[in-house]
Formats: sequence, C-alpha cells, structure tokens
Amino acid sequence: MKKTSHIRSIFLYVVPAVLFAGLLIAAASVATSAPPKAAIAAPKKQPKFPLNLFAEAEEGDFANDKTCTNCHRTSVETFNRSPHASFMQDPSAPVNKHGCQACHGPGPRHVAHRKEKEGLFANVISFTNAKPAEVSAACLRCHGDTITESHWKLTDHARAGVTCTSCHQIHQVDRLGKTEIHHDAQNEKLDGVGSIEKVNTVPKRDAPTTLLYENVADPKMMLKGDEPSLCGNCHRRQMAEFRQNFHHPVPEGRMVCSDCHDVHSNRNGRKQVQTSKQSCVSCHAEVAGPFVYEHDPVSSSSGEGCLECHRPHGSSNPKMLNAFSRGLCTQCHSDKSVNHNPGRSCFDSGCHSAVHGSNHDPLLLRR
Repeated sequence: MKKTSHIRSIFLYVVPAVLFAGLLIAAASVATSAPPKAAIAAPKKQPKFPLNLFAEAEEGDFANDKTCTNCHRTSVETFNRSPHASFMQDPSAPVNKHGCQACHGPGPRHVAHRKEKEGLFANVISFTNAKPAEVSAACLRCHGDTITESHWKLTDHARAGVTCTSCHQIHQVDRLGKTEIHHDAQNEKLDGVGSIEKVNTVPKRDAPTTLLYENVADPKMMLKGDEPSLCGNCHRRQMAEFRQNFHHPVPEGRMVCSDCHDVHSNRNGRKQVQTSKQSCVSCHAEVAGPFVYEHDPVSSSSGEGCLECHRPHGSSNPKMLNAFSRGLCTQCHSDKSVNHNPGRSCFDSGCHSAVHGSNHDPLLLRR
C-alpha cells in the first residue's frame, strides 16, 4: 500500500511540474527564435509657431547678442535696463533662454529671412505682429510658474484676445512706459554690414499716454501704465463709476484693481472661486460675522452676496448702495412696502440697525 501511495504522489506532483517546466522552455525558445517586430515610431508632432523656432533649432543656431545690436541698438539698450535683463543675461541659463533670442527666437534664422516679406514674421517672434495666442505661448516658455497655457486659454482676457503684451512691457525706459522709443522700419536705413545710419525715435503708441487719475499707485510687474489707466482702456464703464460721489479709493491711489480682481492666479497658489463676501471682508472685516442671526445676503446663502445691496466700484448713494431710502430694502421685502413705513430708511430709522447681522435679535433690531 505504501508503495502504491508513493507512486501516486509522484504522478500528482512531479509529473505536472515537469510538464509546466517544459512549457516554459518551449515558450522561451519560440520567443527567442521569433523575428523582432519592426518598431513603428509614431511621427513626433511638431509644435506650432512660435515654439517651433526653438524646437527646430540646435545649439549652434543661436547668435551672439551683439549681432542684434547692429540693427536693434535702441531695443537692446532699453532691454538692458529692464527687470528681464538680470535673468536673460545669466551665464548659467540655457542658450535658448539667454538674451534677445530667448524671446524672439534664433537670430540667424531671422537674419537669413529678414528681406522676405512673406517669411519675415514666420522666422522671428515679433510681439507687435504676432497673434495673441502666439505671444502668450512665447511668454509662457519662462512664465509657466505663473500660469499654464491651458489655464490661460480659459481666462476671460484670453478669450477676448488680450495677451501678455497688452498689459506688460518687455523693453522699458521709464516706469510708466510712456517714453519708450523704437525704430521706425520705414525710415531705417542700413548700410552693407547692417549697422544703422539713421534711427527714428517715436513715442510708444500702445501704452497709456495720460493718467486717468492723478493720485495713483506706481505700476508694478512691468505694467505699461498704472492699473486704473491700463484697465480703463477696456473697462471704461467701471472706471467712470469711480467718479461717483461714493466710491472705492482707487482715484485717490489707496487701492488698485488687482486688490479685488485676480487677473491670472499663481500656479502654485491658485485661488479658489470666491464669493463677493470673501473678497469684500478682506477689508471690511467688521461685517464678516458669523452672526447668530445673519442677513441672507451677508451669509452668501442667496443672490449675489454683498452686491445685493452695494455697488462694487462707485455709486451716487451713500455707502455705495444700489438704491436710496426704503427702495433698497423693498427690492426683497416687497410685502413691507405698503403697511410698513419706518421713514427715510429701515436701517437709519433706529429700528433695523444691525443690517448685516445680529447676535441677539432675529429681526436685526440690535447687534
């Protein structure tokens, strides 16, 4: 019996193991003998202009910046005084992010096609002639830590055709960008070696030349002008509201547009979508609450929050209210307009004085 059980164990464990090992050896030999499949490399998708200028360039395709000075002397001099210069002139920077060619693309390619009318702006990044999407793509090569290209395309500014150079300047003379000078291509005369014999200097055309308000904060972030004047080029209605009797102190220079509006949030600290209350209470903390009994607009549980009662830029009514007297309250409390007459206004009559919220009275009669 013992001998029979021993033979049975051999068949149950040893034979399957031998068969399995044979299968593995056979599979390995087939794989070794099989001819390798031809690797089909997917064609690499070339980036669009202007990024193709850098993708197609090799290290030797970049010229010395002194070559640019031969024709663009004024631009080089103004650039050397700009905040960009300290980064672009870093010896440790890669060659495609160094000097003029970091923004405008490889110089030799531009020089080779500079006399071609059709191919002139296809071989150099001209921020004056490039499309808005092309300008933003060129800038985001270095400023990707500020905002990604996909994120920028979703902003209202990008959808409206506004681009980086609509607000920011690259070459800079004075702090407001009003006296920047550049070459007039029509009157520029070049000799045989490409040096300029005559340089025409003209005032900058696309930057604000006059201040919208006299007392304004100094521009930052290489803006072409102070924020109210710059933003007012497009947002004229909002700028006009600041001339109302009651307004936020933008004309006085104590506030700027970016104190409330986030033009392009930082990539590493993107702001969440804020309600109007979250933006307003950063300054008006005394009405932030929380209160035991909150006025619905203050709690942001309905409507537009603070904007239910207040105008954000300016108003002809005290406290920047949307309406004056009882008309403001009856926009929501219409049932009180017939049989409830507190006088001039519900909150100035001495009744509902805790208009934002109360910790003691559900009718907001006292704080």
